[in-house]
Amino acid sequence: MGLTVSAQPRPCPLCAGNAHDVVGTHDRNGEPLRTVMCSTCGHVFTNPAPTAEELSAYYGTKYRAEYKGVLTPKRKHILRAGYRALERLERLAPFAAPPSVVLDIGAGGGEFAYLLASRGYNVSGIEPNAGYAGYARDTYGLDIQATTLEQARVEPGAFDVITLHHVFEHLLDVRAGLSLFHGWLKPGGVLVIEVPNVMSWFHAPRRRFHAAHLHSFNAHGLEDVLMAEGFSIESTLITPGPMHVNIVARKQNAAAPSAFRNAAPEVMAHFKRHTALTHFISGMALSRLWGNALRPWREARALARLGEPQTGREILDRLYQPQPAA
Repeated sequence: MGLTVSAQPRPCPLCAGNAHDVVGTHDRNGEPLRTVMCSTCGHVFTNPAPTAEELSAYYGTKYRAEYKGVLTPKRKHILRAGYRALERLERLAPFAAPPSVVLDIGAGGGEFAYLLASRGYNVSGIEPNAGYAGYARDTYGLDIQATTLEQARVEPGAFDVITLHHVFEHLLDVRAGLSLFHGWLKPGGVLVIEVPNVMSWFHAPRRRFHAAHLHSFNAHGLEDVLMAEGFSIESTLITPGPMHVNIVARKQNAAAPSAFRNAAPEVMAHFKRHTALTHFISGMALSRLWGNALRPWREARALARLGEPQTGREILDRLYQPQPAA
């Protein structure tokens, strides 16, 4: 793993509590990774975490290559991201209609931003990886900044919507991030955050912690930190299948009193229930194994149905083409 850690232990990034229980000593690849749970609020996080400088260097050049094995997306990556983009638009649409001004943070190869643009939204993005950001700009003509949040060029109060899909868990300081997003949104603007759920049974226990995921959220903790930073909760969804936490929040003029519910007993009970044996008995392992075995065939079939498009733009143009009404 290319992500190094040299920082000192820190308080809970949500409630600032200093009483922690160690819940993990290795990441999903078996590499050393110290993961703790806050005894006050139940938030699970890497402690110590990398420094901001270490994270910037890692995400700028290494993360996509290690995670996807490539510096720009392959056809299969584009197809998968395209299907997810359609699901994400379905989630967003009731809260923001075109021509809302949208900022997609962690834009990746630009698939979701391109879908929004094709539906009439005014969209731009931030993607720290230079290869993926350049691909999104060159292939889809998108306005994607290849930079970190701290260095991004963003006007205060510029956006109706900010989206972060599987990005928030990578941020070093989540409360500073929420303060930043609050300032970037217009009054009453919408923030959409989706993160992996520490209460999910989707991954085997030995694969629970990821070195690049500095936080493992539960729904209560994510709701509470959003309210503490000046947002109201519009909708909380536990997604089918992987059981991710997806929250739509709205900017308020003032933050609510910072009161965090203690999810620690619930989270610890989940860890005790979700063992290697119970995971196997649940059938999730076999289901995922079967799904992964079928995925190349399903993706080849999907590309064939789309007429074997070769470029990213061809894939998404055909996939995003509105279907005729039944």
